[in-house]
Amino acid sequence: MEIENFNIFDSIEFFIKEELSKVKNKKNFTCPFCTENSGFIYMDESVKKCKREYAMNLYNLANIPARFSKCKNTTYDNGEWQIRERTIQDALEYSVEYIKNFPSKNPPFFIGSTGLGKTHLSISIISELTLKYNKKCFFKQFRDLISDIKDIYIKNASEKDYIDSFNLYDVLIIDDLGSTRMSEWEMSILDTIIAERYNAAKHTIFSSNLSFLGSKIYKQKKEDKILDYKIGERNISRIFEMCKILELKGTDFRKKIKM
Repeated sequence: MEIENFNIFDSIEFFIKEELSKVKNKKNFTCPFCTENSGFIYMDESVKKCKREYAMNLYNLANIPARFSKCKNTTYDNGEWQIRERTIQDALEYSVEYIKNFPSKNPPFFIGSTGLGKTHLSISIISELTLKYNKKCFFKQFRDLISDIKDIYIKNASEKDYIDSFNLYDVLIIDDLGSTRMSEWEMSILDTIIAERYNAAKHTIFSSNLSFLGSKIYKQKKEDKILDYKIGERNISRIFEMCKILELKGTDFRKKIKM
């Protein structure tokens, strides 16, 4: 059996550890590629890593929050994901095409109110990219990113080391962009992170509950609800050049569940 034809989702189970989503082998599963589930393939004169085991390690290092452990991929067995509106269907279809054609298509930027599946879709994308295509991905909440930047200032740590750490990933998710206010210094570091990834041809997926100036679907009037004012014109301009903008509209799925 060729590993490219092997469906890894049939052989793993998802579990939660230390508030993060993880994967492990199903009980009594034996990897058909590596020796005794060791993660290594021993050949006559060489040893190489098993792509399947490597994919599991990539997923386990992707920092995916526990509550999104059901977000397995964009095409099947996808937790409680349901199609409700045309814009959400468009977002799902683009996500599938994005994975299929990676890295030729621009990464998505999901914009819309809460409860529409923006984070769900983002994580579904990197789940599939790590587990099926061995891409190194990482999930980062925007508020945690800003908290890290504040710590750099407090601890007098290296800005460069922190910024460079994000360039290790083929795909970075910055979730809930603009959810907290930034100082000019924090805004400049965000700008550098985005710019360096852009210049290195690394993909960054964004999601936000905020609108933007010129929005046609998800319109907001207050400045604190508009990205241009929250993250700066230079950042929003570069992001719009990097990404495929997908505005989502619909009813909050979380509220619908409780009804």
